[in-house]
Amino acid sequence: MTLGSLSLALLRVNYRLARLPLQLIEDVAVSRLDEREPVRLAYEQILIDCDRAAAYLLDDENAARRAAELERRTTSVRLLIAREHHRVQCRGVILLDEQRERFHQRRQQDAGPPT
Repeated sequence: MTLGSLSLALLRVNYRLARLPLQLIEDVAVSRLDEREPVRLAYEQILIDCDRAAAYLLDDENAARRAAELERRTTSVRLLIAREHHRVQCRGVILLDEQRERFHQRRQQDAGPPT
């Protein structure tokens, strides 16, 4: 074992210790929130970023695995949210078109036949 690998091993242990409070917050408070809550998604993104940094800087495979798993889960949630927003937006456009058509029909009826 070289001095560099020993240093990285110690840094990995320190990161795991530093991440314990973050994981405790996740387990106790954040996990009770709806998975679509912006606060939960933002907190999970912070965890993903921290784990990615640890995976890259410390060559920590556990952190890389945690980041990948959490990102898979949050990506599916974000995709569901985006689909719901798209559906609502499309429904709004349809309603707007229907209202516009009714407006034009009423306007033509009020104008009467051309003379």
